[in-house]
Amino acid sequence: MGIARSSDRSASRSARPSGSSKSRRSVATGYYERSKQPLEILAVIAPLVVIYEIGLVHALKGAQGTLTNGAHEGLVRFFTNFGVDPARLNLPTLALPSIALVVVLLVWQLLARKPWKIHFPTVGGMMIESVLFALPLLVIAQLISRAFVPVGPEELLQLTELTTFGKVSMSIGAGLYEELIFRMVALSLLHTLLVDLFRLPERFGVGIAIALSALLFALYHPLRSETGGIDPRRFTFFVVAGLFFGTLYVTRGFGIVVGAHSLYDIATVVWLAND
Repeated sequence: MGIARSSDRSASRSARPSGSSKSRRSVATGYYERSKQPLEILAVIAPLVVIYEIGLVHALKGAQGTLTNGAHEGLVRFFTNFGVDPARLNLPTLALPSIALVVVLLVWQLLARKPWKIHFPTVGGMMIESVLFALPLLVIAQLISRAFVPVGPEELLQLTELTTFGKVSMSIGAGLYEELIFRMVALSLLHTLLVDLFRLPERFGVGIAIALSALLFALYHPLRSETGGIDPRRFTFFVVAGLFFGTLYVTRGFGIVVGAHSLYDIATVVWLAND
């Protein structure tokens, strides 16, 4: 979880469905395919988006600006640098990434020509999967370093000053926008370059894309220890976490990886605060 403070003044081919899906056994195809469809993904992440947006207004806003994560802040800068003027649209600047994410999923649903009907049993199954997939990462974190949290010392100080709802909001924002940047955008673009442009076999192209996006994910996070050097445990964890999330994205889709990432961050951040 990279944290940034944003001033209150102040993607599509890459968003194609994760993991190619070919016909499988009829018993497994229904849930497996529906769980990777944009409308079901939107149903899973919409409550997370709402919670995060409420948090930005009521729990993360302070005298010096609004506390956000680095991925969210980067998306805001991307839109404003390309001439998007939220004031002309009567929209809050910090809401641009959430609006963009919802629009991408709706456009994807439109282009896929899928029925505009949410299958709620699938949504429930995706939520259960999100919980189950968050658990292995909690175990891995504890094996690498006791009481490990996805933040650096300075960020930890900022988090301890937040309410519980503020911590939950920060965690959800990291799950949403880190997965949007590093999986839906970066991993998908790398896959396109490696497989479609450089003609690597699908298996190798996917594997390399997962590995490279995991490395970028690790470098995005604070890696320095209190002594100023690179902490090998932190670097190892974030690479492993990036590989885990990348594999989960390819095999189970964007909705489940966002859910698992958000739940992992909530568990570690709130747990640490009460430790």
